[in-house]
Amino acid sequence: MSALTTSISHYAKARLRRSLKAGQVGYAGLRDSLKQARHVLICVIRDEGHRMAFFLQYYRDLGVEHFICIDNGSSDGTAELLSGMQDVSLLSAAGSYKAARFGNDWINAVMNRHCQEKWVLYVDADEFLVYPHCDTRSISQLTAYMESVGARSLRSVMIDMYSRNPVSENICKPGRNPLEICSLFDRSGYESHFDKNSRTIWIKGGVRGRVYFRGRIWDGPALNKIPLIYVSGERLYLKSSHQVWPLALNLGEMRGAVGITSALLHFKFLSSFLNKVADPANRSEHTAEYTMYSSPEDARNFVYTGTSTYHHWKDLSDSGLIQGEGWELWRSASDGDVRQQSLLSQEKAGTPAQGGTVIVGEAQASR
Repeated sequence: MSALTTSISHYAKARLRRSLKAGQVGYAGLRDSLKQARHVLICVIRDEGHRMAFFLQYYRDLGVEHFICIDNGSSDGTAELLSGMQDVSLLSAAGSYKAARFGNDWINAVMNRHCQEKWVLYVDADEFLVYPHCDTRSISQLTAYMESVGARSLRSVMIDMYSRNPVSENICKPGRNPLEICSLFDRSGYESHFDKNSRTIWIKGGVRGRVYFRGRIWDGPALNKIPLIYVSGERLYLKSSHQVWPLALNLGEMRGAVGITSALLHFKFLSSFLNKVADPANRSEHTAEYTMYSSPEDARNFVYTGTSTYHHWKDLSDSGLIQGEGWELWRSASDGDVRQQSLLSQEKAGTPAQGGTVIVGEAQASR
């Protein structure tokens, strides 16, 4: 079976699963304010109450107008925390997270039903979107630029954040910026492979590839994502947010203009992660990758010669992990909407350096 045929098969299966799993989603918490929102964040959550305060504030400051949180059986008070927020539609999802293709089937059902003609940002509660000039330019300015150059999706690389301490010591209290706990990242050691049939640039590596999949990086987790898309007609996420249908969206093309790519700062290695790994119920609901993590690994030292400290989006740009600094020169009618300093910025950047189109890090490799 060709790769293209396989991709079409994935689409057909995703479409069928969306229909079959749509009945598992409860819409009692859907708010009327969603109709007016143009920039919507959608996520699947379970027992993420300790993360939500900072997560919501970060994305509100970025310019997200509405949140759709699909709760899959939280028992930590997450639902109670979110239920009174006017910009949050709190939906419910019964059934197995894993059987719903790790929440994708629920996401696809909700997105296609309630997010037509909207920009949708699909992230997890431990992921924070960063793009060039995100400290001064809102997501509405970003999407206005993307629309002006004919782009309907944004590519991203997931950057795993860590610290010099054992994971058990990475305690992030509710409302606290996780970057204050885990500010380190791998600036190199990423590999990419372009699948021309699915138009997907697969990326692997980073700290998880280096530490847990040493010598077999392509057995490790995929780091490429398409977190931001414009929904007009049928849109389906096929493999988490790693791949989307129609396939043309996987490239995030901005022809004849400054191309922008982004990053998702991923705060997996906080102390709360150990509780998830230790819980057999959680492990059974997640990917086989979870079997690689166990308490003895807690003491593993993630720091190496390619470790850098994240202060600002420009650290990623200078490392070649994101690109598109030049889009700052673009102006639109919305340019009065200038953001304050980003919550995830620890200091202001210097003068932007133009150029540079490396996709995945200083030591980019192809496969």
